[in-house]
Amino acid sequence: MRRISWLSMIGISISVTAFLVVLFVMNGMNASIKKRIIGLEPHLYVQVADVKSATLLESHPVYQRLQEDPGNRAYVYEIQDVIIRTQDGQFRGGIARGVNRDSMSHFMEQLQKMSESGKSSSTYFWDPQDLPDAGEVMLGVDLAQSLGVFEGDFVTVVSPSGLLLPMGETPKFDRVRVKKIVTTSLSDVDANYLFFQRGKALNTLLGDNVRTYGIEVWLPNENQIENVKDDLMKFSDVKVETWMDRNSALLYALKLEKLTIGTFLGLAGMIAASSILTVLALLLSQKKRDIAILRTIGYSAKQTVRTFTQLGFMLSFVGVLIGVILGTGISLYIQANPIQLAVSQIYYDPSIPALVDFKLVFGVLFFSGLIAWFGSYIPARTAAEVEPSDALRMK
Repeated sequence: MRRISWLSMIGISISVTAFLVVLFVMNGMNASIKKRIIGLEPHLYVQVADVKSATLLESHPVYQRLQEDPGNRAYVYEIQDVIIRTQDGQFRGGIARGVNRDSMSHFMEQLQKMSESGKSSSTYFWDPQDLPDAGEVMLGVDLAQSLGVFEGDFVTVVSPSGLLLPMGETPKFDRVRVKKIVTTSLSDVDANYLFFQRGKALNTLLGDNVRTYGIEVWLPNENQIENVKDDLMKFSDVKVETWMDRNSALLYALKLEKLTIGTFLGLAGMIAASSILTVLALLLSQKKRDIAILRTIGYSAKQTVRTFTQLGFMLSFVGVLIGVILGTGISLYIQANPIQLAVSQIYYDPSIPALVDFKLVFGVLFFSGLIAWFGSYIPARTAAEVEPSDALRMK
């Protein structure tokens, strides 16, 4: 019986430890992804209906409103779908994004901060002052690898509308030099985006009327996002998206993944904890004579149930407490010293981080205590059904 009790406590401890460590590691990964998105992606995207040029957008009242706060970083951008062709005849679709020098400098500074913080294992990195100039572009690392191009190579950028031209007509195109190949550890950016300075490259494609213009906004405080969005939505011709709106599918997938894994780990822990029911059931079946003696010397049925409930609760909660201490301790260590992966080229984030949430720790203790109490009370009720006279006659 003692051996079974020990095994049950160890099983509960391991289950709770695994539950906390996995959830805290997922917390850390989610926080790392969100931090990278917030650092590299504008907090707000603002578009104005029927505005077909950057000059008109800069004179619009919504742009002037954003400029009123000196802490805001608001830049006009232009974006369009393109076809990229290499000198070797390789084709690939992409998204051309044109911004001004200040916007590109801010983007590169954010990347440099992330690289210096140890979160990036980027081989492709540049000096913040090394910006693409006239006739030059930057490519995402995955896009460059799929095309087989390197820094210094030339590529031809064609508008997709050229595919609709009659046979024999030459579509508009622009030949540009790949100034830099960059990695952001954001799969969508690395696989699809081509960056250029607005007005200094891809000017040949302007006449196709397929470019979309907008304003990208970085705020000094992330908590102001919803307030600023509500303020900008007062303009009738303005559409505003936050970084959360644009990445809603990713954020939902991360939340669903965490919920699913947490649910199954919790069920595994409950299965391990159910072994305490077996321990109590065996104990009660073997101790009927002892229960009868307790009842004979004055123990009431309620006191007997309470005694065995406390015994089961103690066994369960000690296992839970050990698991919480181990799980929290391991997670705090990983949080302070992220596990570095040897094959960092395979993964966007070469480390396994963790983020401890003490609300979850106390929640686990509280709900585990409730489950342990009720789980111990159910088999302990059979102690009240023992008739002292019948139990004492048993051999």
